[in-house]
Amino acid sequence: MEKLYQTSTTIGRLFDYFAPYLTLLTKPSGRKLFLLLLAMVAVQYATSINHLFKWFLRMVDGTSLNAYYYLLGKTVVPLDKFAQITVGLALSLIPDELKGLPVFLIIDDTLQPKFGVHFECYKTMYDHARHNGSNYLKGHCFVAMAICVPVMDGSKMQYLHVPVGFRLRNDESKLEMASALVELAMEEFPASAMAILLCDSWYPKGEVLKTVKKHENLELIANIRVDTCIYDLPPKSTGKRGRPAKKGRQLDIHADFDFIRVGDYFIAVRTALTNLFGDLPVYITVTTPDVLNHKTYRVFISSVDPTRLEKRFSDKRSMLSDTLGGQILWLLPLFLYSFRWLIEVMFYEQKTFWSFGLYRLRSKEGIANFVNFSSMCYACMKLLPRFDDRFSMLLDESPQTCKFFLGEAIRSEIFLYRFMPNSENRIKSSPDFDLFAHLEDFLLRKLA
Repeated sequence: MEKLYQTSTTIGRLFDYFAPYLTLLTKPSGRKLFLLLLAMVAVQYATSINHLFKWFLRMVDGTSLNAYYYLLGKTVVPLDKFAQITVGLALSLIPDELKGLPVFLIIDDTLQPKFGVHFECYKTMYDHARHNGSNYLKGHCFVAMAICVPVMDGSKMQYLHVPVGFRLRNDESKLEMASALVELAMEEFPASAMAILLCDSWYPKGEVLKTVKKHENLELIANIRVDTCIYDLPPKSTGKRGRPAKKGRQLDIHADFDFIRVGDYFIAVRTALTNLFGDLPVYITVTTPDVLNHKTYRVFISSVDPTRLEKRFSDKRSMLSDTLGGQILWLLPLFLYSFRWLIEVMFYEQKTFWSFGLYRLRSKEGIANFVNFSSMCYACMKLLPRFDDRFSMLLDESPQTCKFFLGEAIRSEIFLYRFMPNSENRIKSSPDFDLFAHLEDFLLRKLA
């Protein structure tokens, strides 16, 4: 903790990190946004904007509470540009020796229960997980995207997941919202990079599939419905007159796949055709814990062949983690799909520790801005230790631990700044606190 406080101001380092976001707003709005982001990091449990104002903002700034409500509800905040900045920051972390590895984009939606009917976009929605014991939930639906990039952890490689952005659903289709998020991310990708979209069975259709087919460097690995039509590859030409068949016979996942036991599951794979990708052969994986129980079957689709994935990883064997390096070739797409669950971890952490669902804002713009600002702080806790060597001690810590340490540092700096003018003996305190004597000048110079 001593080094964390004394090397240089934590507030200054956070300002440098958030500077690309702040420059997209006017100076007054950027100043309020930065102070709001500081409050989200410094206050461990934010129950509302009023709570942040009472316990942090009013102590460091003379701006009124209504100004922050105006920032959230009325100011035009370029959330799409913010999402692209986050993607760019994440991609910049990839070291040169890992440039050839695929980067994962994960899309999913999450429900947030709310009490009261005065929120915009408030709806009664079907809840497949039955979080409250009912099949239906009253509240909001958010479509989110996260990005996973390969980074070095000592001598091993791991994938770091970072939230990109949230969109609050109203009358828009979840497919359209997810497609728009993927488009934003792909604008930041170099043409040589391979991106793989990971999603559950809701998304591999419609607008999302159109987006995947639009980009040559974007592939798809997804869970699909068990009743999806699957066809054998086209039969060889017989030389007879007539148009040759474009597809083989329709396959049955229960009878036409040869299962072998891998651990606790029976798994079968084969190359086939689907209506989802037309004439493009795809890689189908079927899993089940009990081959006799048809209700337990799950089907996964991969638009990229395992041999192509193997080539991407072939010269990185020495850096791969033991889990990834030990995968059988034909199980590689199924293993890579497991990274999709990282977005569920993100949802859990943000809802449990980051006050995700405690917003008390009625407008759609206010809710979307608050959730995305909180997500930016969460992403900062994942990225900042890798950009700034002075935070390297936090590399292996959770975002919650990083938030605790940085929050302590911010509150200490604010306390010392407020304490200095009232110090009885400035000469005695100056050797220890010279660093914080310029905090007011820094805030005025950087944020004004």
